[in-house]
Amino acid sequence: VWFVIQLTTSNFLIGLILPIYNGGWFLPQLLVSNYLQKRERKLPLYSAMSVVRASLWALMALLLFLSDDPHLVLVGFFALFTLSSFSAGLSGLSFMDVVGKTIPATRRGAFFGWRRFLGGILVLGGSLLVRHILDERNGLPFPDNYGVLFLLYFLIAGLAMWLFCQVVEPVEPVEKENVTPFGQFRQALAVLRHDANYRLFLVVQLSLVVAGIATPFYLVYARRTFDLQADMVGVYLMAYTAAGLLSNLLWGYISDRYGNRLVICLLSVVGLLTPLMALIILPLVRFVSGSITLASYSFVVVFGLAGAYFSGDGVGSVSFLLDIAPPRRRALYIGFMHTALGVFTFSSAAGGLIADWVGLKALFCLAMAFYSVALFFSLRLREPRTSEKEASSA
Repeated sequence: VWFVIQLTTSNFLIGLILPIYNGGWFLPQLLVSNYLQKRERKLPLYSAMSVVRASLWALMALLLFLSDDPHLVLVGFFALFTLSSFSAGLSGLSFMDVVGKTIPATRRGAFFGWRRFLGGILVLGGSLLVRHILDERNGLPFPDNYGVLFLLYFLIAGLAMWLFCQVVEPVEPVEKENVTPFGQFRQALAVLRHDANYRLFLVVQLSLVVAGIATPFYLVYARRTFDLQADMVGVYLMAYTAAGLLSNLLWGYISDRYGNRLVICLLSVVGLLTPLMALIILPLVRFVSGSITLASYSFVVVFGLAGAYFSGDGVGSVSFLLDIAPPRRRALYIGFMHTALGVFTFSSAAGGLIADWVGLKALFCLAMAFYSVALFFSLRLREPRTSEKEASSA
């Protein structure tokens, strides 16, 4: 977001970043679900898309090193970023299916929690590096400083994806029926009609996606309110990462001990608190001290809550979906859910237009309303592990 802010003042373009990132991940998955559903091994598709994703980030870095034209850089970034996000989506279903195969349901919370916890420790160090690289007083002007960051992403993410490709993938029975994309869509609608828990979960997830329209604008609001400097981005990133880091193991414990329904309810509450705090911190600090500097540092609470929310979402929502998806139809359940979320994610690009029409505060209020809807429906979900125990005892 900070990168694009340097190139444009358009709220619409700023608001496109998160929809492209999330929508690219979600949207293509139903299209490849039937392809993967018939294949015993899912990793080959992940491997192919990993090469594409890494190459696109290398091209982004090259673009920034070779061009000083802000319009070319902006167009090139959005083109490459969009392709990278869709490549991630094409590999995402493979990733989810392999995790579903290899990690038992009662250990997925711990798996995702530790995955984010250990990664978060590295990101804390990375936050300091980001702060140093973005500070132009250290000798790297814009956009070369971002070229360095994109190059580091290419190297580290490329290594990470290669490591995941080394997983020994178990073989499970697969569906052999050849279904057209339209037929796959009809099967998904039938699942939606007959599986009430899946249907409720879809409503919760769609509400959370729409509520996320405010997320890119916390940084925009901070910049316009506090005249934010680039080095504060590193401070907010550290707060985001530290909160995610500290909450990860807690989310994982709640997931494994009490189930993912509770995680989803709690993360809806945390999501609701995030835009609320964005709205009240500045008036509160002004009332207490009148210091804009103190207010800018107090705003780390907003990014801390956002970090805790996305950690909980990464643990609870993913695990709950894997819990309710039958192994033979896992690709269908995940693919349809993620494609529906992708459509709504792209529609949430309207967040930039809403910010232009009625302002950022109104946008934050709208986000609070949808987090409230998500909380209401999450309380009506059934914990799938409890249902399995009741069925087995009967």
